[in-house]
Amino acid sequence: MPTENERKFVLADPAAVLAVWPREAWDDVRQGYLPGDARIRRRMRDGRPSDSFTYKIDAGGRLVEIETALETRDFDDLWPLTTRRIHKLRRAVTDAHGLAWDIDLFLDSDGRFYLAMAECEMPEDMEQPPEILPELAPLIRYVVPRERQTEFVNSRLADPAYVASLAL
Repeated sequence: MPTENERKFVLADPAAVLAVWPREAWDDVRQGYLPGDARIRRRMRDGRPSDSFTYKIDAGGRLVEIETALETRDFDDLWPLTTRRIHKLRRAVTDAHGLAWDIDLFLDSDGRFYLAMAECEMPEDMEQPPEILPELAPLIRYVVPRERQTEFVNSRLADPAYVASLAL
């Protein structure tokens, strides 16, 4: 099972982040949390959905992430059961070191950006990426320390008021 090991970066000016890549390079993402700690996600690209189910749990001192694809029907049946819903735009990028970066632009219920954040997924034994994705380096507002990671999980970031209360 894969261990989640990521570093998070709060970015300044979501509109500037959006302008880094062409609009068609961004996925539209709807994400909701099921009772307990499971999550479902729908990523739309070119009008086609890609649905997934994810469960994360602390096990043996590491965060284990279990993720599997969902059929469209399953997602549609589960969506009404979700709470803490998120709407965001996502750009996935693989850097020169082969590391996966997810850049998220969170939207409120009126469709306005309220947060821009990047996450770099790394191997279990890596402490930080060898370099910041060059396109993002000038836009970094805050590097989230490991001891504050739980403050920046998506289930909490679903609330714009919570985000506004974060000390950066």
